[in-house]
Amino acid sequence: MVEPHQRIRVWDLFVRIFHWSLVVIFFANFALNEEGDDWHQWLGYAAVVLLSGRLVWGFIGPLPARWSSFWPSPGRLISYWKGTYTPSIITHNPVGAVMMIILMLLILGLGITGYMMEEIDYFWGEGWLEEVHEIMANMILILVPLHILGAVKDSILKKDNLIAAMFHGYRKKD
Repeated sequence: MVEPHQRIRVWDLFVRIFHWSLVVIFFANFALNEEGDDWHQWLGYAAVVLLSGRLVWGFIGPLPARWSSFWPSPGRLISYWKGTYTPSIITHNPVGAVMMIILMLLILGLGITGYMMEEIDYFWGEGWLEEVHEIMANMILILVPLHILGAVKDSILKKDNLIAAMFHGYRKKD
């Protein structure tokens, strides 16, 4: 067990609530994917509101939550692949950051396509739009297990339970 003085807070309460709320919303929405289901629509809107909050929080939140702390720049990605990456702040590694950004963009895409299908008459009943919406949802279903596997792999390599850290917010100091 890691002593309290050997841990640092990485994920603040907003980031953790954001993360787990998106998990619940996505899987609830997947289960509620019935034609004409208002819950599906409103949960989708809630996900977009959460994403908007996280976007802003990435600029004004605590340092580990800021985009600048972990944005997967080409230099960070290259140094990560070379094994020379040393973060100044312990948060997502560059590959984890890419995964997080892709998942967030897919959730946003679901919100946009869902809104287009429900609220814009021009797109009402457009099969291609429904297909794009479904493809994005299925992509998330593929990426989430990879996201979890990456967290498990890093947990083993760093001897630091990253999944538990997303509940309590603390990581082991390197």
